[in-house]
Amino acid sequence: MAHSTLSRWLTENVADTRTPAGPPGRLYAAPFAEVWDSLLDQIHGRRGWKLIHADEELGLMTVMCTTPLFRFRDDLTIWVSLDENGLTRVEARSESRVGRGDFGVNRRRIDRMLALLDRSVGPAVRLGS
Repeated sequence: MAHSTLSRWLTENVADTRTPAGPPGRLYAAPFAEVWDSLLDQIHGRRGWKLIHADEELGLMTVMCTTPLFRFRDDLTIWVSLDENGLTRVEARSESRVGRGDFGVNRRRIDRMLALLDRSVGPAVRLGS
């Protein structure tokens, strides 16, 4: 593991697809409703994830994620929208409520969620690559 990765894991407690250092967001050719429903299914099927708020008109989901071992609570926000070409865009931000470093938990949470979404709705175009 590179020194910069370790340093980031010890000093950062947020991951955001909308930032250059964050995991890449996604664009899907799948319809908005299919992507939205797939995300809801994923949230409801994940142990330790609780849907706090979902507004389909705004394309906004708020999820509380509880880590299995230490039971830390983290906040996950997901944005789903259509771009100018009619592709469905997914962006996410995961942030720990406590601590200075998350050991990469927030980034891995977003990466896993998007990988499952890729398998569910089909090929994606990675953003930020």
